Amino acid sequence: MLENTFSNAEAAITPADLDLLESTIGKKLSTPFRNHYLKYNGGVPARTYWVGDDFDEPLEVAAFKPIAVGDSTVLSTYQMMLKKKVLPARLLPFANDWGGNFFCLNLDTQAVSYFTTDSFDSDLSPEENQAQSEKLVCSNFLRFVQGLIDEDDLDDE
Repeated sequence: MLENTFSNAEAAITPADLDLLESTIGKKLSTPFRNHYLKYNGGVPARTYWVGDDFDEPLEVAAFKPIAVGDSTVLSTYQMMLKKKVLPARLLPFANDWGGNFFCLNLDTQAVSYFTTDSFDSDLSPEENQAQSEKLVCSNFLRFVQGLIDEDDLDDE
C-alpha cells in the first residue's frame, strides 16, 4: 500500500513530546501512531476518504490534530472532551471530519473508531451516549492511514 502523505503539518515533534503525551494520558501509544506523528505532526492527508461496510456514506478526514503546537492539539481536545464527558477515557481523538466528529485511537485495543459528537440524547447517561456515538472504523492506526482513498476513487468502491 502506498504511503499517504500529509500537508500543512505543524512543526516536527520529538519522541519526548510523545512520551509526555503518554505519561499525561496514562497509556502507551502504538509504534505506528508514534512513527506517524514523528513524521507528520498533524496535517491534511493527501487521501482523505474512508469507505467501510458499516458506514452508509464515505467518511472524510478534514485534518489530523497535532501533538504539540497549535490551538487544537490531540491532548487539549482529549482533555476537553473528557471534562465535558463527551468521550470515554479510552478514546484519543487524533483527527476530525468537517462536521466536528472525531477519529479516535482506542488506547486499549489500538483500533480506530469514528465518534459522532452531535447525537447526544438527554435521556441517556453519558456512558450510554458514548456507546451510541462510537463506531469501529478499522483494527489499527496504520491500516486506517494507508486505507484512506482519493475522492476520485470513491466511485470505484
